[in-house]
Amino acid sequence: MSDVLHDVVISGDAHVGEPDGMRAYMPKEHLELLPKLERSDDGNFKMTRDGDELDRAPKKEPGPIDLMKEFREDPSQGTNHDLRLEHMALQGVDAAVLFPNIGLSVSMGNSSPAFNHAWARAHNEFTWDTFSEHRHRLKPAAVLAIDDLDAMLAEAERCIKLGFCTLFLPATVPWRPYRLPVYEPLWSLAEEAGVPINFHIFSGNLALRGDMVSVADLSDDRIEALRGLDELEKGGPELINITVMGMAAGMSPLAEVIGSGVLEAHPDLKVVVTESECGWLAWFLHAMDQMNRQRHLGMKKLELEPSEYFHRQCNVTITDDPVALHNVPLTGSDCLLWGDDYPHDEGVFPDGARAIREIRDALTPQASHHVLCGNAAKLYGFDLDLLQATRDEVMRFAA
Repeated sequence: MSDVLHDVVISGDAHVGEPDGMRAYMPKEHLELLPKLERSDDGNFKMTRDGDELDRAPKKEPGPIDLMKEFREDPSQGTNHDLRLEHMALQGVDAAVLFPNIGLSVSMGNSSPAFNHAWARAHNEFTWDTFSEHRHRLKPAAVLAIDDLDAMLAEAERCIKLGFCTLFLPATVPWRPYRLPVYEPLWSLAEEAGVPINFHIFSGNLALRGDMVSVADLSDDRIEALRGLDELEKGGPELINITVMGMAAGMSPLAEVIGSGVLEAHPDLKVVVTESECGWLAWFLHAMDQMNRQRHLGMKKLELEPSEYFHRQCNVTITDDPVALHNVPLTGSDCLLWGDDYPHDEGVFPDGARAIREIRDALTPQASHHVLCGNAAKLYGFDLDLLQATRDEVMRFAA
């Protein structure tokens, strides 16, 4: 990595919504199944499908800062270029990688494969048409549905040829986990193209509870009881486990691709886990190495220590994680990216400048450069010199 330090800040985790413009990209036979955000009179959003409410809207009325978040006052849902740059300038952010909003739920496991793949392609076509001329600064992630492996691979190839900077896969897929050899063509494709695989949390078969269950070991009657529990709790208030265990699920794809030997077989494949914070990372690396040593009699043999594969090929995105910064002497800074999670409630927008300052205060100039821009530039192909030279394109909105 270059020793040149830049003032540039890249958010490795920002979002773009699914406005009516994206709906025009969906095939008509799937259109009514696409979830939609509808704004209530108090400014809150509720998610609906064909008029039916999917999630209970928050009971509290949003305040002025809340209204700036979640696209509550942005009917374009993040596609108004000038408004987006204004919000970036407010925090001192120069560039961003863009992930879907509702579209994180593609391939949850309760929709048809045809719908999931249509949704992924519609998102990719819409975001490419919307942001491709600005991709020196705003780079959308390509969404991949995983139900039909041939369709997944074809969409990945199409998006790589277009110039997408990363391929976003659902984080947890218990019916087809990433340790299986069926994904080998995708790993090879991404490795050869030099395009990182991205596991954004809160996606796939969402790990939103602390149950840590193995559904495959449940009897049919217990599975039905679990479905009944889901129905009983549907529409209830958000519990802390929904967010915290969803964040902790970022460990899952890392454990899969490291422990199963995927990264050993594909030494040039790059993997990113996004929005998970990573105060857990130092323990996670220690635990993998410890179990690899102490359970050596029956453990799958890896050529390197698990932590060595991580440091060679993996990155994790943080937003507001002082524990992760404290652990940099253990984890290093080459594996960390910063992202503001714009515009989500749990993110730092519009207070991203504070989070950026705290990173610079906690780390050396070189390490903070890695976290705030250097690692993201290397992974996603941002030109730091260009961004440094054209900061006024964004920062003029700060006035």
